Amino acid sequence: GNPVIYYCYDLDSGFQGDGPYCVSTTTTTTITTLTTTMTTLTTTSTTTSTTTPVPGSCPQPVVGNERDVSDCAGKFAPNGTCTVRCISGYVGIPTTYYCYDLDDGFVGSGPDCSSTTTTSTFTLTTTTTSTSTTTPVPGTCYPPVLGPDKDTSDCSGHTPPDGTCTVRCTTGYSGTPVVYYCYNLEDNFVGTGPDCKTTTTTTTSSTSSTTTSSTTTTTTSSTTS
Repeated sequence: GNPVIYYCYDLDSGFQGDGPYCVSTTTTTTITTLTTTMTTLTTTSTTTSTTTPVPGSCPQPVVGNERDVSDCAGKFAPNGTCTVRCISGYVGIPTTYYCYDLDDGFVGSGPDCSSTTTTSTFTLTTTTTSTSTTTPVPGTCYPPVLGPDKDTSDCSGHTPPDGTCTVRCTTGYSGTPVVYYCYNLEDNFVGTGPDCKTTTTTTTSSTSSTTTSSTTTTTTSSTTS
């Protein structure tokens, strides 16, 4: 802000004056990122029922909780057969088990059971951006609004009728700086330019090929005497 002068006329009143109007030259930009994670939890409960075999029958095979051996109850050697399937929540091809004697019980392998339950995890990210802008000091000219390729930071804190500032091109652009003028608070800063050109260059290469074909004709003359 512009400095002002205070005056002291007597000891009772002390210094008297008003101002200056001071505004912070620091612009604060705050970016807050909020990340929310949603997780789906699947719980599988398995209940196993054990049945005492019928006397003289083959004991059921012990093949894991994901397989159903209920068809193997009450079968007798030496021709006992049963089908082992996957339980609900699993998928696989049923297989046949055989019981040839009570010592070995049912023999076989499988089935290969795969779970049909899919667990998915979703991540939701929300980004909130807050931008702080600086209000001009009362009585000063408003900086010109020109565009992202022009830097008007020099135009803050100037007062009419002799307010001047230099407008330049921002980083990534090039051009000749120009001076803006503020004659009154109604019109604020007036001026044109600068003409800012991007400093990024794109080069396009074109190749031209020309083919020339040449034909030669030979004439042979024969003389007979």
